[in-house]
Amino acid sequence: MIKIGTVTCTPDAADLVAQCYSSLPVPPKGKVRLIDTYVSTEGITQKESEYKAFSIFEYDDADENIINEYLERRFAAFSTIPGVKYKIEDWVRVAEALKMLADGEFNTSFISNTNF
Repeated sequence: MIKIGTVTCTPDAADLVAQCYSSLPVPPKGKVRLIDTYVSTEGITQKESEYKAFSIFEYDDADENIINEYLERRFAAFSTIPGVKYKIEDWVRVAEALKMLADGEFNTSFISNTNF
C-alpha cells in the first residue's frame, strides 16, 4: 500500500519548509520506502498564494503502525511553521480497489484522510 503526504504552504513559509525537508527523520529501513517527493510548479510559476508538495511512501500492510508513527513524526515538524498545512492519505492500486469492490469489501473508512 501507499500513503501520500501533502504539504501546502504560503510563499512566505517556503524557505522554512525547504529547511525543514533537509532535517526530516529517515524512514525506518526495510519498513517504509519513500518513493519520492514532488513539488507543484504551478504555485511557484503562477505566483499563487499556496505552494504544494507531496511525498509517496510505500509499505507492507503488516507495517501499518510503523508507518503511522513515522509519518506522525515526519509531518509534525511542518506543523511548527506558520502558514503550513499537511494531510496524509491512504491509497491503493486500481487493481486492489477493483478487487475490493468485486468482493463487496470496499469500506470507505478504509481510505482515510488525516488533515492537520
